[in-house]
Order: sequence, then C-alpha cells, then structure tokens
Amino acid sequence: MARRDSVFLFIPALIGGIIVISIFLLDIQLANFQEAYFREVADETRRNNYFLVRFCKEQLETGNLENLRRLFRSRGANPMVAKIIARGKGLVVETENSPDYLAEHLRTPEVRGIFRQNEQEDVLVKYDEPLQSFMIYHSAHFRVGGQEYLLLMAAKCNSMTMLMRQTRRSMIVLTVFGLLSAAVLIAYFVYLVRSPLNRLFASMSKIAAGELEYPIYVPRHGIVHEIALCLQSLTDQLKKQIVSLRDDASERKAILDALTEAILLINAEERVERCNRTACRLFYPGADPAAPGTPECPPELLDFIRSTDDAGIRSGEFRIRSGEKKLQMFVNAVSFTREGNRYVLVTLTDLSDIRKLEADRTEFIAAISHEMKTPLTGIVGAVDAINNGALDNEEYKSRCIRTLTLQSERLHALLQNFLTLNALETMRRDGENDFLPVRPQAVIRSSIEVCKPDAETAGIELVAGTCPELELPGDALLLQQALNNLIRNAILHSGTSKIEVSATLLPDQTLDFRVRDYGCGIAPEHVDRIFKRFYRVPSSHTRQNGNGIGLAIVKHVALHHGGSVSVDTRPGEGACFHLRIPVPA
Repeated sequence: MARRDSVFLFIPALIGGIIVISIFLLDIQLANFQEAYFREVADETRRNNYFLVRFCKEQLETGNLENLRRLFRSRGANPMVAKIIARGKGLVVETENSPDYLAEHLRTPEVRGIFRQNEQEDVLVKYDEPLQSFMIYHSAHFRVGGQEYLLLMAAKCNSMTMLMRQTRRSMIVLTVFGLLSAAVLIAYFVYLVRSPLNRLFASMSKIAAGELEYPIYVPRHGIVHEIALCLQSLTDQLKKQIVSLRDDASERKAILDALTEAILLINAEERVERCNRTACRLFYPGADPAAPGTPECPPELLDFIRSTDDAGIRSGEFRIRSGEKKLQMFVNAVSFTREGNRYVLVTLTDLSDIRKLEADRTEFIAAISHEMKTPLTGIVGAVDAINNGALDNEEYKSRCIRTLTLQSERLHALLQNFLTLNALETMRRDGENDFLPVRPQAVIRSSIEVCKPDAETAGIELVAGTCPELELPGDALLLQQALNNLIRNAILHSGTSKIEVSATLLPDQTLDFRVRDYGCGIAPEHVDRIFKRFYRVPSSHTRQNGNGIGLAIVKHVALHHGGSVSVDTRPGEGACFHLRIPVPA
C-alpha cells in the first residue's frame, strides 16, 4: 500500500511544485519587466540629453550659471545629484539641496569607476548595494568655446525600488505560503488519508484472504471514515450472504445425501466433480463424498454418458456390479453446458428390490396356483362325482367324502401357512411385538404331542432331549409352530427312523432349539435355499412333497424373535436344524 498510495502524496507535491514554478516564472517576468523598464528609462534619458546639453552650452556661453543651478536643484520624490566639470579647471556647477548621502555617493570609487568607463555619452541603470536602491547614472561630454566640459548625473529611483521591493516581498510571502500549503496538504494526506487508508487496506486484505471476522478499521472522521463505513456495511452483507450460501449448500448436500437415488456430476474430462452419499457407497465404497479430489467416472457409465447429446436426455436400464452384488439400475443422464464446459448429471435408481419383488410375486402366484391346483382338482372331481350319482353307491360315497375331507384340510393348511407367513412378514415390518415369558420345556413337549401321531403313522420314533430350566420372552404359539414345521419336515423328507428334539443354552446367552434326524441329509447345493419361500428339495425317499412354506415360516419366526435358523447336514448322515433365540440377561 505504501507504493500504491504514492498518488496521494503526489497531488500536494504537484500543487507545491506548480506554486514554486509559478513564482519562478513570475520572478523571470518581473526581471524582464525591470529590464524593459530601465531600458526605456535609459532610452528616454538619451533622447533628452540633446536638450540638456544644448541648455548647458547656452548657459555656459552666456555665463548664466544661476539657471544651471536652478536646473540641477534636487527636488521631488527621486532626488538626484549633478555636476558640470571643466576639463583642467575643475567643478563649474553642482546641484544644491541634494541629500548628503547622495553627494557622498557620487564621490565613491565605485561610482567614479562607472563614469570613467563611460567616457562617451551614456546612460547606465544599476542597483546600488550601499544605497539599496536603483540608480540612474548619466554622463555626457561637450565643448563650449574650445573648453571641454563633462556632465555627471546620478538619480535615485525610489518609486521603482519600492515597487520592486514590495513585489519581491509579495513573491517571497507567496512562495512561503505555497510551500506551507503544500506541506499542510502533504501532512493532511499522510495523517488523515494515507495512514487510515493503509490500515483500512490491511483490514480488507485480511477479509479478502478469508478472515471474515477480522475487524475493519474505521477512523473517527474524514473521507476515509465514510469509505470505511461503506466497506464495513458491504462486509457485513457479504458475511450474511456467505452464511446463507453455506446454509443453502449444507441444505442441498443434506437433501442429496438423503436421497436413495445415486447422483453424480461428471465434467468434460469424464471425472466426477460431485456425488451424493448413495453414489459414493455404490461406486466408491469407503470413500468420503465430501473429500477433495475428483475421482474418475465409473467405467459402467462411460459408454452411457458418451452417447448423451450436448443438450439431450438419455434414460436406460442395465445391470451394474457393486462389490459382489449385481444391481438392476435405472439410469437417467442429462447433459448441459456451464461456462463453456459440458457437464452430465447422472441419476441412478436401484430397481433390484422392485424387480425381486416382481419376481417373488410371479413366483408366489405360480406357486400358490400350483399348490392350490391339486386340492381344488380333488374337490372339483369329488363334487362332479356326487353330481353324477356317486351318493347312490356307498363305496363311491365314502371315497368322495374322504377326498373332500382330505383335500379341504390340505387346502386349509395351505391357506393357514400363507396367512401365518404374511402375518410374520407384517410383524417384522412393523417392528412391534408383545412377548410373554415362555418355558422351552413346554414348547418342546407341546410340539412333540402335536406331531407324535404323524410320526407313529410313519414309523418314526419322536424323542425329547435335554432342555435347560429357564424362561425367555417370546410367542409360545409361533415357537411351537416353528418346531412343528421342523419336525413334520423331517417326518416327510428325511427317511429317518428317529427324530430328537432338544434345547441348549449357548455361552453367548442364546437358546438353541435343535431338531435332529438320522436320515438322508441334504445336498450342499440346497442348504442355502431351503429356507426360501416355495423352495422344495427333490426327495427320493417319499412321494409326499411339501408346499415350500414350512421352513420359510421357521425362518420368519426366528427373525421375529431376533434370532436365526440354520442347518448342519451331510448327505447320508442326517440333518440337525438349529433355531436360535436370544435370552435377555
């Protein structure tokens, strides 16, 4: 700032310089005026010499010296001294009543030297230092009757001296006034303008560097005071706008991060300038979306955005890989131009759950149609037989009634399982439960009693194993139904001769319900899928096939209680199903 504000010092310096130059030019003009004035005086004196010399000749020829004395008598504002000297004889006439200092002045060696230098007729105007005045020196040579005479005159120019003295005094006063004015202006600019501006510039430099809370220097008075107040007002407005912009940016970021759709802004260099949290988790797992740097565009999107026109929109659906998962995404790309650069805004919506839901719905409709087809076919056949007169024959009558009863029970069980599975899924989504204390021994005993007739019919021994004495919060009916499904699954598909039901408290405070059979086991490729709805493992030991819902119900009962379900099995060595329920401390 010390160099930039030199202009403020240049202004008063320029004013002072103009004053000094003006005075210098005025002095030159005065000197020219003085020279011209005395030149004119000298010329006028030379023109009058003829008449003066002629008068002096006439008076000397007639011997009338009194007229000469009257002529040379000093009077008026400008005193003078004059002498007529006859060569070889001495003084003839000299002025009377002339000031003594002027008469003595004419005898000084300096003045005599002036007259000696002017042997011919001449006029000289010169400033005399001893008298401190301008003097006019006049000498003339003439002859009267063979006698040579010398006329000497010295006149004091008081009026001109006073004029020049007053003029020079005024010039000196004007010079001093000009220099003082320049000094005052310089002091004003230094102390009242330059210094406050330096401090104000230092404050604004801090603010420009980002320190918005740095105080602005405001002087008490002067023009800088008004400028500082305006800058302070602008700074306050800037602070408010920056805070507003930050709040808006935070709000926009929060909105973008709250969206389930992935959003990416891709520049002309095919790098991601911005992305929300969903996009970061999808394409850059573990990275912070607010971290500096522009990652490269995901390779899956390059061909898609390259085919987007400069002012076009393109939408499409394709699969992308995120980790080990394949996701079905709906991609929408919009290209636009900002500051001469092309950008593409890409949004991705995950359709995986929707597509899975559609597939599950299709599978559910196909499975329920298939499961209901057999009992409904039996019921319709029995009704047709009754309509065709089967009631007249006791054997056909009993067969039709038995078919109606069996298929109705099968259809009822199927619908009951569907309703139970739907209720469990609803309870999981709601996240609410109303558990009561449950004793595991009672649950195991009730399950064995319910399933014992089916086991005896199949020739299978149903055994109750060990069980700890404790209580845990849960739904006794749902836990019993889960164990019933596990036991019936073993009865129908394992080909075992013995089923053991027990419970064990694990070290992690988890109660492990176990249903173990000693049958054919389950092939490894089916282990991860048997708890899915409508999935059925092909069985070579029995023609009775389930509906694929029983184990799905077991899984949802475990999840409803905050637990899990799994199976330990090897082909030919049986299977052990584990229903684990956490026990609160």
